[in-house]
Amino acid sequence: MTTSVLGRRRQLMPFIVCLTACSGSAPEVDRARTTPVAARVAVVAAPRPPAQLTQQDAVEALTGGRTRAVWIRDLGDGTDILGFGDQMLVMGFDTGDDLGERAIVDSPGTYAKPLITPRGDRVVYMDRRENSVRVVDWDGARDHRLLDGFPLAVWIDPDTGVEWVYVGTDAKGTDPESYGEIHRHQIDHPEIAELVWDRRAVSGDSFQLSRDGRLAGALARWPDAGVLELPNGEWRPLGDGCWTALAGDDSHLFWFFDGQHRNLTIVDTDAREDRRWTVNINGAPGIDGFEVYHPRWSNHPRFLVMTGPYAVGGGDNKIRGGGHGVEVHVGRFSPDHTRVEAWIQVTANDAPDFYPDVWIDPNADVPASTPRDAVAARTPGPALPVSPIVVDARVTADVPLPTPRDIAPYRNGLLVLEYEVLDVVDGRYDETTLLAAHWIIRNATLLDTAARPAGTVVRMTLEPYAAHPELEGERLVMDSDRFDLPLYYEIAPGS
Repeated sequence: MTTSVLGRRRQLMPFIVCLTACSGSAPEVDRARTTPVAARVAVVAAPRPPAQLTQQDAVEALTGGRTRAVWIRDLGDGTDILGFGDQMLVMGFDTGDDLGERAIVDSPGTYAKPLITPRGDRVVYMDRRENSVRVVDWDGARDHRLLDGFPLAVWIDPDTGVEWVYVGTDAKGTDPESYGEIHRHQIDHPEIAELVWDRRAVSGDSFQLSRDGRLAGALARWPDAGVLELPNGEWRPLGDGCWTALAGDDSHLFWFFDGQHRNLTIVDTDAREDRRWTVNINGAPGIDGFEVYHPRWSNHPRFLVMTGPYAVGGGDNKIRGGGHGVEVHVGRFSPDHTRVEAWIQVTANDAPDFYPDVWIDPNADVPASTPRDAVAARTPGPALPVSPIVVDARVTADVPLPTPRDIAPYRNGLLVLEYEVLDVVDGRYDETTLLAAHWIIRNATLLDTAARPAGTVVRMTLEPYAAHPELEGERLVMDSDRFDLPLYYEIAPGS
């Protein structure tokens, strides 16, 4: 039984309520970077908590039950978003104790993709230096190698209670890396293995299973997002994007992440007709409209985890810039999964935190949504005209022009610029400033028309960016803080 949220005595911390809505001797660990600082906890739509709660209690106020989070922390320059360097720790947080953020694997190494096992008591993770899958108890004990390969997912057989790890092998050398074969191995008896997929390569970062283990959400391979039937059944493409995920229940809801690194496209894969919708996830308190990364569905279908904000990198690629302000955030979906109704920032420290997973007690008493939450979450932005508008506008600032290498592995890219509106030639636009995206890279080639220095005056035919779902999987580079403005897309003549 979960301990009462308010029944523990812990050091208190500020609790801010906001209505909403990636050999050799081990280096010495910088203890300053493993010690949490005073946290700015941001919870959206929590049910009237006391003025102050501990971090553990604040998280449980959002989730309704025992919660554990795991992630990798970069002790290096803060840019190792996927754990390729040798300065990573495996970190954890547990609402069931007073330890706060702690190192589960405290010897720095080349670690990636930590996953909490279905029972919540162990962590499976990748050691890139050894090319091996490892498992460690939650308290850091019994850290040992399981087998070669890359950990794609963990799953528990609902009939037998046996825990499995799904492992990718036969690496294809792609960017991002993909694997030609997937075997599942019993975590406690890794020699017991079954081939579950070898029909097409699957990317490593984006694989999750349904409760019965018969359906998986995947990139097969990037940027082709979809679901595959196991073992070795049908592949069903559903869109282009990255960081795919599948709800761990029987709903078969699937998502893929857009090229803006701001929104999820959720697809009801059981619907007779195509049914999908967009859910914004960079509107969480503390993100301030910047890009987010590493989105992952938790074991509980009402919750997701992500990292952000990515505000340090250059305009060409903020994600690769990482940054010491990148933290782990947990969100709670509304019951119909049409929005994220509540958020909390789980970590608060001066070191960058990447690649998270979160485990929530399957029997958690998830707080009920309130009408006030729903109204706040659904407050619409500025109304956008349905028909195109034509404007004469001047570029207001010089923005670095991304190269094909900057946006790799994406092959196509758009750049968002800020414009001063000089004249509305056709249609209606009431603001004096405008944000518009235009193509700069196609098929990994920089276009001759890409550059638009400050002061350039252009006539553009524009439509709302959101009206073009075909752009979901394309890289969108944006270096503006005018997140209050609607985003437009410059359409080519004759489109």
